[in-house]
This record gives sequence, structure tokens and C-alpha cells, in this order.
Amino acid sequence: MTHPVVLLHAYPLAAPMWDDQIRALRAAGRTPIAPNLPGFGGAPGAIQSLPVTAATLLNDLPDGPFDLVGLSMGGYLALEVLHQAPGRVHRLVLADTTARADTDERRATRHAQAERALHEGTTFLQDTARDEQRPGTYARTRPLIATATPEGVAGALRAMAARPDHRPTLTARSATEKPTLALVGANDPITPPDLAQELADLTYGRLHVIPDAGHLANLDQPAAFTAALLDFLRE
Repeated sequence: MTHPVVLLHAYPLAAPMWDDQIRALRAAGRTPIAPNLPGFGGAPGAIQSLPVTAATLLNDLPDGPFDLVGLSMGGYLALEVLHQAPGRVHRLVLADTTARADTDERRATRHAQAERALHEGTTFLQDTARDEQRPGTYARTRPLIATATPEGVAGALRAMAARPDHRPTLTARSATEKPTLALVGANDPITPPDLAQELADLTYGRLHVIPDAGHLANLDQPAAFTAALLDFLRE
């Protein structure tokens, strides 16, 4: 029996960041579900908190278990989903993310960026992405960033800043019994491979490092990322 595969996108992107993986999953006979989170990809509203967003997501998903994939902010949300409904998560993929809470410095930076988005708009996010991302990846993320609303960006930043340390979630018996894969770009500067190794260790899961990839590993190296994802889901 196969389960739907829920794909949770990174900040400040949208569901089409998963287009390569969605095509591959459909070709493999799987059913991908890739929602746009509030304030992104044309979705209305803004994330009020990760717990509220996780509860809404769980309510909107079809009944029964699902495989869960989250990258960066999507990984933070995936951990909250796991915390709220461990019995519904069949397999878990945490990509370019961490279970740790923000440091005080990182939290302050997020709040400052939230205020900037509300007062200046979101154009600065495209400038930041252009400086941080590879040209090919930026060509794909730029139109997705453009769909984010100032309120959506601010809400997501504040929600990420408020998230708890979810390492206890991963060490709970209900979590460690689940097959878990930690995927990470070898050159990820935000959540580097040592944090992915921590995720694998906490869940007794597997670590897979994508060579020559940064924080958006599924966009930097889509073929390698997709192959690792499909191999894990087939097991």
C-alpha cells in the first residue's frame, strides 16, 4: 500500500519548488500533495504560528497516513505535524533543516526582517536570494518569491522565530519508530550537514548528503535529490 506524499515548501518560496519531485512521484505511481502555505504562492492569509498551520494542514489532508517531506521552513512545519499527529506520519524526510530552535541572534534577525517586509515590501528578498543562490536556482525561485505577500513573509518569519526545540519530539518513541531520512546539500551554509547528521542520530535514521548542493538541495541538484527521495520511499 502506498500513501500520499506531502511536500512542504521552503521560505519564502511556494509549492512549485517541488515540480521536479512531483513529476517523478507521479511517474512512480505516487500521489504528491504540495500545498502553498498561507501568504505564499497565492494562498491567502499568513502563518499565525507553526502549531496552528500544522493543525490546519492535518485537517485539510485526506484521512489516513502519509509520507511527509519538508525542506527548510517546510521541515520546521513537518516537525510540528509529527509532534501533533505522530500516528499519521508513515515516513519522514527532513531536508536542509534542523530540529533546533533559533538562537537569540537569529530570532532578532527574523523579527527585523518581518518589520522590513511590512514597511518596504518583499523586493529585498529577491536581492538576497540572487546573492545567495546559484543562477539556475535563482531563476526558478525568483518568480516564486514574487508571489509572497508582505504579511505572509512577516508571519512566516515570526512563526519560525517562535518555534520550539523539537529534538525531544524526535527522541520520542513514536518518532524514532518511523523510517526517517535526513537530506542535506553538502554546501548548505544555513543548516549544514552536521545538523542533518544530528537529525539522523536523533531518529535512528539515515543521512544522505547531496554533493555540490546548497540550502535548496532539491533545486541545486534536482536529479540527485529526487533519486534519494524515491529510493527512500520505495523501501
